[in-house]
Amino acid sequence: MIKSNGVRLLLVIAGVFLFSCNATNNSELENEINELKDSQAVISKKMASLEKAVNNLALASKNKPNEKNKPPKADPNKVYNIPIGDSFTKGPNDAAVTIIEWSDFQ
Repeated sequence: MIKSNGVRLLLVIAGVFLFSCNATNNSELENEINELKDSQAVISKKMASLEKAVNNLALASKNKPNEKNKPPKADPNKVYNIPIGDSFTKGPNDAAVTIIEWSDFQ
């Protein structure tokens, strides 16, 4: 009987020791898990913000084509009135068509 009481006492002491160790580790683990959850929430918010921005850009590009990079379309029927001024001309002054050449002499 003494041996069984000693074994029981030893098991109880070992159990209390292990429980106290686990309690300390559990609180540390809970703190780490809470920190990870907080970090995950921050990352999720940033990802949602980025996804919203990407969706807005996609909608903007679908609704408004990029006109800045396209050259203006030429209208062959448009008449351009350009004052000749004192520029050199060849031919009659009342010609129906005047061809103008722009050049840079260096």
